[in-house]
Amino acid sequence: MKIRKDQQISNVEIEKYYKILELKPGASLEEVRQAYRYQALIWHPDRYPQNSPLQAEAEEKFKQISQAYETLKTYLNNPPPTSPAPPVSPASPAPPAPPAPPTPVSPASPAPPTPPAPPAPPASPTIPVGWLTGVFVCYTLIAWILSTLKIPSWVGMVALIAWFTVTLVASEDSDSSQPWLIALIFAGGLAGWVLGNEAGGIITAMVWGVIGIGLGAIAGSETPSKGIIGLLAVMGIAAIAGLIAGTRRGNWLGSILGGGFGTIIGLMLGIILDALFRSRTKLGTGSLFGLILGGWIGAWIGAGKKAMMGIIERTQPEVIIGAWGAIAIVAGVVAQMVAGEKLLASYNGFYTFLILAMTSGLGFSFGWWLAH
Repeated sequence: MKIRKDQQISNVEIEKYYKILELKPGASLEEVRQAYRYQALIWHPDRYPQNSPLQAEAEEKFKQISQAYETLKTYLNNPPPTSPAPPVSPASPAPPAPPAPPTPVSPASPAPPTPPAPPAPPASPTIPVGWLTGVFVCYTLIAWILSTLKIPSWVGMVALIAWFTVTLVASEDSDSSQPWLIALIFAGGLAGWVLGNEAGGIITAMVWGVIGIGLGAIAGSETPSKGIIGLLAVMGIAAIAGLIAGTRRGNWLGSILGGGFGTIIGLMLGIILDALFRSRTKLGTGSLFGLILGGWIGAWIGAGKKAMMGIIERTQPEVIIGAWGAIAIVAGVVAQMVAGEKLLASYNGFYTFLILAMTSGLGFSFGWWLAH
C-alpha cells in the first residue's frame, strides 16, 4: 500500500504496523528493512505446500508484512510535519486564592546523584569502505585474469555488460530476492565460462557456463534441499561430460550413460541404508547422498579413468588460474551487492550506482593496466 505525502496516517496505525513487523514504535528505517526481510523469508508462500492451509495462511501473513513495510518506509522517508501549537487567547485574571496555612517541613534525605549518561555509540559510516575495497580488489583481479588468459575479446564485452547490469541491479531500491537472483546468475554463468575455457576449451566453457547459471539460480532462490541434491547430481554429470567433450579425450557419451546408471545404483543403495536405519522420510539422507555420489562416480567411470587423470594432469595450472578468476567474479559480485544494500540506507539509487560504478570501474582499469 503506497501512501502519498499529503496523506495522513494515525499513530495507532503506525503502532499496528510496527507490531506486525515485531518492532517497537520508533524503530529506524534500517531496522524496518531488516525486520521485513526476516519476516518475508519466513512467511513467503513458496516455502509451503501448494493449495494447503499453511500456504493460505502464509499468503495472508505475507500481505500484512508487505503492507506494513511499504507504509512504514513511506512514513519514515516522509515524516509528517509538526504543526505549531495554537495561540492561547488571553483570559481574565482569576481572583487571588486565600493563603494556605503553613505546613511543617520535615527534613528530607538528599536525593542520590544522577549517574552520568553513557556515551552515545559512534555513528556508523555512511560509506561501507571495507566492502567497496573488496569490490575494487576483486574487479582488479577479474580484469587482470581476463587480460592474461587466452579468452576471446567478446567475453570481455560480455563481462562489461554483466558488470553494468550487476551495478544497476545493486543500486535498485528493492527488498525482494530478484536483484540477488539476477546478479548471481550473471556471476555464475561468467565464472563457469572462464573456468571451463581454461579447463577444456570452448565446448567445456559453454557447458560449464550453463552449469554456473544453474548454480547461481540455486544460490539466489529458495530451492528445496531435495531439489538442490538432484540438480547437483545432474550438473556434476554434465560437468564431467563437458570436460571430456571439450578436451576430446575419453568418452563423453559414456560419462552421461555411466552417470545415469550410477544415479540409479546410488539411489537404490541409499534407500536400502535408509530402510536399515529406519528413516521416516521417503528420500532420506542416504538416498540423497547415494543419488549425487552415484551419479558423479558413474560419470567418472563411464568417461574413462585414464582419460580423466590425463586431463587433470595436463590442465592443472590453467584450472588453478581459471578457478581464481571464477572466485574473483563471484566474490566481486557479492561484495558489490552488499555494498549496494548498505549504500541505499544513506543514499538513493542514483548516487549508489555512481559510487559502485566508479569503484568497480577503477578496479577494472587498474587490472588491465597491471596485465599490460
